[in-house]
Amino acid sequence: MKVTVEVPEGHTVKIVKDEESMQPAQKAAGGGKFEFEGETFVPGDVIINPKRGGGCMMILSEIREEKSLSFLPPVKYPLGYIKYIPSNDEGGRVFVESQPQAGIGGMEGFRKATEEEKAQMLSVVKEEKHFSFNFEKLEPEYIPTIGDVVILWDEGNRNDAVVGLLMGTDESDDPFQLNDGTWYNHCTKFISEQQFKDFINEEEQSPSGRGSCGESHSPSYCSSKWNELPRIS
Repeated sequence: MKVTVEVPEGHTVKIVKDEESMQPAQKAAGGGKFEFEGETFVPGDVIINPKRGGGCMMILSEIREEKSLSFLPPVKYPLGYIKYIPSNDEGGRVFVESQPQAGIGGMEGFRKATEEEKAQMLSVVKEEKHFSFNFEKLEPEYIPTIGDVVILWDEGNRNDAVVGLLMGTDESDDPFQLNDGTWYNHCTKFISEQQFKDFINEEEQSPSGRGSCGESHSPSYCSSKWNELPRIS
């Protein structure tokens, strides 16, 4: 990029340029494929590091290369919606995010999980957090579970969404029952007060007025900004 700077007569200017330190985090190239130490990874791969966090795992969304300082070599980090850390000193084993997040260290030591390891992770995610993973859409999906604290709303009325206990489900157009006996046609899991505020605000930001949840009356996963995953070194 060419930059022209006008300098008043009698004055000088010194320009210091460090292009490497100015670069933002870069996604790995490859059109949806990511290379690391000779192995190819794609979104939806379940990866595991047997030597970290008791065998921490992630459903991969992408791999990013970042430099913390210009004079240090870049490090590649995996990002994903769902992480599973069997042994976490900070508490909690399963983390579900609204957007792909890092938080389990660099790619060093990770490999593709076996089918058995993958099945184990998905089973724990379903049992502890009531989420599945749609490997076609490459995103989590909430499994409505009686007794969960949830956010309920009707189509086009996210500003009137309510928080309560999910008390029942059926196959009607309004399949989700709140603990006060009212029924709604959309449901997602409640995570935090901030998540709920962001959830309501999304309707004002969405051109369709429906946020990111679409028109389906089936159990839906809705975009929200949840807490970040604890960093595992």
